[in-house]
Amino acid sequence: MAIAQRLGLDTIVRVVGERSDTLTILSELERIRPAVVIGAGRQSIAPARAIARRPNPRPLVAILQPVVWRPKEFDLVWAPLHDGTSIPYGRRHRLETLTAPSAVTADERARGAAWIASRVSDLPAPRIGVLIGGASRAHSFGVDEANDLASRLAAFAEAHEASLLVSTSRRTGAAETAILRDRLRTVAHIFVDPTDPASCAPVDPSIAYAGIVERATAFVVTADSVAMLSDAAATGKPIYGWRLPGGKAKFDLFYQGLLDHGAMRWFDGSLKSWKYDPLDAASVIADTLGASLGLLDHAQHRI
Repeated sequence: MAIAQRLGLDTIVRVVGERSDTLTILSELERIRPAVVIGAGRQSIAPARAIARRPNPRPLVAILQPVVWRPKEFDLVWAPLHDGTSIPYGRRHRLETLTAPSAVTADERARGAAWIASRVSDLPAPRIGVLIGGASRAHSFGVDEANDLASRLAAFAEAHEASLLVSTSRRTGAAETAILRDRLRTVAHIFVDPTDPASCAPVDPSIAYAGIVERATAFVVTADSVAMLSDAAATGKPIYGWRLPGGKAKFDLFYQGLLDHGAMRWFDGSLKSWKYDPLDAASVIADTLGASLGLLDHAQHRI
């Protein structure tokens, strides 16, 4: 949605999963006549490939997912620079960026910021957005890690007289979320738990999260989440990365890229201000697609 919004085109969203979805989407093509089809995630590869195999005139087909098998069937394949699946014969169709495209739209940021203002009328600076992922195949995040994070965040907030705007994720875990909520109760002005809609009613947790991204003056982000780090990096605001046990070589490449760009420093309890060019991968992808769309005069303004 964020990429489509930047292109200024009408958007139709389809959630895909089973093979029947591919047949349904193909049957809609003649009626919708889209200018471009964007597939995001592994489940979108099959229907996007089926569309790309149709004879011309057909939509431009972009896939936001590393593709190894026959990548040249797509007009554009996006992949992160730290991904290890790049192959020489597919690079002509491959666009690489340091960060992932942020799914947070400008409208969501504005709505989320308004919700925060309705909850806390006077939100003193510095406002620290705390974006917390959780356990994954590569990283650990249990009760010990939650207690350590909560303890150091509380001390950090008190030392710098900072407002904490906290969002956990669906991977954080119930016990870990409870620890964070309890230990940060006195310093967290906003605490959003996406598994508990009441934590941000009446808005959706995604809107509350977007508001945190908008209102924060700096971030603390757990290192397990490329998406959260990318959302923060798209703002150009300082990021303090919070290390978690585990990891992989590709994540180390990602972190080093953020460090080299000047977007991130590792959390050490200090709070400094610095600037860097925002890493807005969604805009890079949208600009690339926008240039290609000039060749599709037969298509209607739909995406």
